[in-house]
Amino acid sequence: MSDLDDKEREARDHSRHNPLYLLLVNSYSTIVVFIVHLISLESIVSIILSVSITVYLYDKTEQESFDGSTLDWVLLSFAVVTPISSAIGMAFTRRDRALHSIARLRATSIEVYASHASWDWGFKGDTTGRERSSVDWLEHSDMVLNAIIRIFVSLSKYVTLPTSSRARHKVTSGGRREAKELLEVSAQLYEIMVDDFASLSALCETLKGEGLPANEASRIRQWERMMLEDAENVRAIKKYRTPQGLRSFGRLFSVFLPPFYSPYYVQMARDLNSLGVGVAFSVLTSIALTALFETVHQLEEYAPTTTVSILKSPSHPELAAFLALSPFVASSELDGIHVGQELLINLKPRLLRMRKQFFPDASPCELPTDAIELINSMRNPLSGARIYNE
Repeated sequence: MSDLDDKEREARDHSRHNPLYLLLVNSYSTIVVFIVHLISLESIVSIILSVSITVYLYDKTEQESFDGSTLDWVLLSFAVVTPISSAIGMAFTRRDRALHSIARLRATSIEVYASHASWDWGFKGDTTGRERSSVDWLEHSDMVLNAIIRIFVSLSKYVTLPTSSRARHKVTSGGRREAKELLEVSAQLYEIMVDDFASLSALCETLKGEGLPANEASRIRQWERMMLEDAENVRAIKKYRTPQGLRSFGRLFSVFLPPFYSPYYVQMARDLNSLGVGVAFSVLTSIALTALFETVHQLEEYAPTTTVSILKSPSHPELAAFLALSPFVASSELDGIHVGQELLINLKPRLLRMRKQFFPDASPCELPTDAIELINSMRNPLSGARIYNE
């Protein structure tokens, strides 16, 4: 039995736990996630307002003449819960589209490299096209590999930039200036990526010039188009988010609607002869609504800790200086896409492993310096880059 089989068996065995243990651990994990990631500043503001108004009304109103039970909770359901639930569904749909595009982009890029490194032409029994050619195919395939890595580096930097489509970017003068700067940087990064796609196209022409059949060259062209199409799809997903009006509506009402129901909390406190119960219910209502909105915020509006760190390299001082001005940095890692892991950390060893299979005696490949720095900066589990729409 191989070492891999042993490791697989151990991994399967270690994943089996006692149901009681799982109950305790999962409950603890759920509480930690809720407290650390879903309790926000909006939650605190809503709690303070709800508790303050509840205590004030309890002290300033007479029990005989006060009736807070007539408030209808239907408004709370339709004004807050329904729109936020819809926003969560939209955000997950966007994430699934992005994951599909990233997966196809990675798979297609590996096939593009394999075609440049191994495809041959000519008849059986004769000298093959690669053997007759004077091209250094190791150097050629390394150029393809580096172009692919550079494409993924540019795309990783692009999708981990702060976006320019929040409300402040459209309403305030400072936000518009920030949006303009962001758009200029993102346009430069995307242009660099398009230049590398052009390099891939030129390398395909080298194959054609050496005799690669037109039908096989056309297939490589198709893969290049698929890669560019998926990159464009990721760009569109990042740039165009869930409806701004829906997010603004959810943010406003999740904070200020719970305090509006303070008369109901007062009535509950008087019916039960306990102000503590009324205050506790007001706190729970505020936390429930703001945490629901924070779920949307976590999924599509969070800043990566690598927003600054991934571009702090000698080759990109101007970008590092700009990104240091990001509004805030967070280490949250819930449901966002780990761009660094998906686009670079997992892809690089697979390409190098394939290179070793095609060229077993070749010396190690020299990767772009900025790619190595970017990959190293993304290895910290608390700084995984994500598709980010803050």
